[in-house]
Amino acid sequence: MLQLEKFCYYQHLSLSGGQERPIFACRIVDIRGTRFHVLSRIQDAGLDFTGRTNFIAHHLVFTPEEIRQFPTPPVILRDWPGWVKSWTKEPQLLENEDWAGLTALAVKTSVPAQAWQRVTGDAVNGYGLLEARAGASFRVDDQTDETILGLFAESMELLEVRDTRRDFRTAAWNYTFTTSMQEQDNPADFRWRCIHSDNPAANRFATPDCRALSAVRATKWTGEETAFARTGRQAPRFVAEPQDARITEGEAARFTAKAEGVPNPTYQWFSVDRANNGKVLPGETNPELVVSNPALGISRYIVSVTNSAGNAQSRVATLSVEQKLKLAQVRVESTSRATAKPALYNVKSEEDIERQRRRLEAEKAQEIFKKRLRRNKILVTILAIFLIAAAGLFAWHKWASKKSPEKTSLASNEKKLEDNKPAIPQPPVVATEAGSASPSNSTPNVAKSAENKARQAESNPKQDAIANLPPPTEPDWPDGWTQMHIGNVPYYHADYITNSPPKFQLSATAEGFRTNGDTLFFVYKTNAGVGFQASLYTQQNDPPSPSSSMRGLMIRESKEPISSFLFIGISSQKIFDYRRDAKEVLFTNEVAIPKAAEGQPVILKFDQKKDNQIVPAYSFDRQNWIPFQSYVFPTNAQLLVGFALCSGNSSNRVTAHFVELSPKNDSANKK
Repeated sequence: MLQLEKFCYYQHLSLSGGQERPIFACRIVDIRGTRFHVLSRIQDAGLDFTGRTNFIAHHLVFTPEEIRQFPTPPVILRDWPGWVKSWTKEPQLLENEDWAGLTALAVKTSVPAQAWQRVTGDAVNGYGLLEARAGASFRVDDQTDETILGLFAESMELLEVRDTRRDFRTAAWNYTFTTSMQEQDNPADFRWRCIHSDNPAANRFATPDCRALSAVRATKWTGEETAFARTGRQAPRFVAEPQDARITEGEAARFTAKAEGVPNPTYQWFSVDRANNGKVLPGETNPELVVSNPALGISRYIVSVTNSAGNAQSRVATLSVEQKLKLAQVRVESTSRATAKPALYNVKSEEDIERQRRRLEAEKAQEIFKKRLRRNKILVTILAIFLIAAAGLFAWHKWASKKSPEKTSLASNEKKLEDNKPAIPQPPVVATEAGSASPSNSTPNVAKSAENKARQAESNPKQDAIANLPPPTEPDWPDGWTQMHIGNVPYYHADYITNSPPKFQLSATAEGFRTNGDTLFFVYKTNAGVGFQASLYTQQNDPPSPSSSMRGLMIRESKEPISSFLFIGISSQKIFDYRRDAKEVLFTNEVAIPKAAEGQPVILKFDQKKDNQIVPAYSFDRQNWIPFQSYVFPTNAQLLVGFALCSGNSSNRVTAHFVELSPKNDSANKK
């Protein structure tokens, strides 16, 4: 307590014509050989009953063992809701406090460096603050306290790729700072010192290299650091996976893989047994795996790539090792050069050689038989289609000839044939995206149509499987609701069920979010109000699809594939926050679904805060809400809000049920 009281002072700048502002500081204090990290928030508290000035100082003290589980100091100073802003008691130590709000901040991320992008024009300049010498001072008259803390938080998180030897959360606590130097401060306490010109001691604290914080620029950076600052974390994905190999006994086998991600992913190779159990190969952490002197037979290998955004596993690569052919060796007796006896080592008998020859011939004959069988199936299918088409044409001509007399003129026959021609079913009316409808005017040839369908079914089985799904629908939506597909969506289906509570039941196949344009199924309404909330009951994908399949809520500026939007949704394992800004840059954040909440419904919502900020958040119990970063849409255009689905690729299907909508949808107002 005595040590903390030394930091309890506040310089009232209003007495000298300056501006009162809160002070945010991070210090390292050494007490009897033990280091403590102290976060302080000090602010003006007005005048007491005698007219004297007052201030309030609130400190948080952490041991070195505790800091790893908490976010960086600027995030705590800026976002922790537990800071005390009024106090009428004597100074005291607060021990029985609820630290749940502090722990919840650990999931917050400060990349991409949007504050540095806004203040300096390039997010890469966040590395410039890390390059500044210890004890540098910065003028911050043109920046708010929230902006200063945001710049500090982003630079500290950039340590993840700038200093890969240490955990960036632990390293960040060694960067001490204050948002405004006071006359009583010891400059040696702070690595970064912010000064305001209305402080009488500002010139004393200004170092020779003092500059505006907005003028900080980075001098060096790598491609990985650039991607991390500008786009944030990206989960790893494989560009090239290891392929199967076949070698002869005594040779070395090589497997190579290549993965991309931000930060750059690390590699770990595993051997895989017949029960699909992986065993770590110690020291094999490079993109290339060299297997020296592998055992005879078949072995399997897999590589896992990992970064702070996630991990991915490659396909299983198979290694086949065949026995090397060994020839007879001649052994020469040492006593006589004239006597030489052949010594045979592991030479195959004639019976073994004959057995191997018959096996190879049988395998070759089997392969030839399979090729002929596939070719014959194709020919039989084409012939059957042709015969069916020919029979149909013959029956039609026979029926037409019975309808007209034999002895009529050519013109009369043509007229009667035209009058008596059977009605061929017309193609269905196709609804365009704008709402108009147009029938197809062409009548396809029967034989050609059947042959084309057979070819399409053989060349594109995924498309044929999608064609067998239920057709797209246009359900009886409530007032203001409609559906659309963004990009190329092969299949989408929707139902609105008016039971209590009303339910949106949706399914679709769509690739999802891409930098060059989205592919989504979107059910929406316009201008939904200041907030939107729904409970999501997840469904299994049909067939199973990767974890990139998502369903959730979306606010979108327009129907274009490249459009500003905000999305919060879930997959089978994670909760995602996607957004695209006005510069068409795509950002993403994600957190893992807690084990205790797996299989439970999740409640998703958008809250509109002050200054038109929209905050996506999620909850599993409707009481504890966990927010993502807020977002402000770049225009005042009418926004589209509703439900969005994507399955990760064009051959799998994702389904979802949304209930408990807020604002509530009255079933009596349905169209």
